[in-house]
Amino acid sequence: MREPKDFSFEPDYKYKPDKREVLTRVIGILVISVLFPVIRFDNPSTDAGFLKIVLVSLVCTALLWNGSMLIINYSVSKFSVFREPVKLLVIQVISLALFVVGVESGNIWAIEHFLGVPMNQGEKVSFVATGLLITFMISAIYASVSFFLEWKSNMLKTQALEKANMEARYETLRNQVNPHFLFNSLNTLLMLVNDNPVASRYVESVSEFMRYMLNSREKEVVLLRDEIKMAREFVYIQQSRFGEKLSVSFDVQENFFHYAVPPLALQMLIENALKHNVISRDNPLHVKVYVADDSWLVVENNIQPKIDKEPSTGVGLANIRDRYLFLSGKEVIVKQKDNKFVVMLPLFERQF
Repeated sequence: MREPKDFSFEPDYKYKPDKREVLTRVIGILVISVLFPVIRFDNPSTDAGFLKIVLVSLVCTALLWNGSMLIINYSVSKFSVFREPVKLLVIQVISLALFVVGVESGNIWAIEHFLGVPMNQGEKVSFVATGLLITFMISAIYASVSFFLEWKSNMLKTQALEKANMEARYETLRNQVNPHFLFNSLNTLLMLVNDNPVASRYVESVSEFMRYMLNSREKEVVLLRDEIKMAREFVYIQQSRFGEKLSVSFDVQENFFHYAVPPLALQMLIENALKHNVISRDNPLHVKVYVADDSWLVVENNIQPKIDKEPSTGVGLANIRDRYLFLSGKEVIVKQKDNKFVVMLPLFERQF
């Protein structure tokens, strides 16, 4: 097993408060900080004692509000509202409860020792309960906003995937013309060249590759085992053209074959390497397909760009990125490192 590469990716969700939200938070903290002394104490005044009360209230409210938001935003960035709602809810409730109890305990200590106001056990329990109630009410509002933002993000991803699929299908139809006619013609040709082993093997590979395209074009995912088998046929077809100028190695253990991949992803990546690089006897192209860190399917090739290369449309890689993000919620990583072009596809499981 190769050593894992040093690649990183951004989480699916990041909450970035706008100016209006920040202003609302500041105003809310100030209002609660001033209202607390009026509600809690019988005779609030404008002397130094009242200012101390406001100061303690301000610190406590700011800690509760901002700390709760950090807990909510961090948990939402780690656990999807749609894929892991129960786990997300349990983690948020437990974390918020522990955090609020800790802050309110410090607040009670400050009231008794800094302000010199004694509190009995019933008042302390009521104090903590009120803090929990207010915090959970405000947190519920923020959780609703987070849910809406992720729902909106998923809607945009779905639209992007549909657009990518339409482009891919159009490209396939444009290139294939009439796939069934070509497939049947290849079968006939296979019978005609049956006495020529090389020609027969070539036609058989083309036929198998087209069969795979026809069978998988309506599927969202296929088994990695089938995808690798198809990729080998595609490589054989290309090596019939390039010979020793092209080498492609597959180093994927069978225990990874049950994972899912979008159909034709490997073929698109290998074809992308063929399209953008010089392939000659002096400069052979080397493509490696392997698993890294037990969690990434890696397609790697040496970089030797063509002088008069075709402008890249980016449609192929964009299509793969969109499909992986939609199907697994994970990012495809594309990186150039040490004169290597590397694409890392996250491994994920799916019921077939």
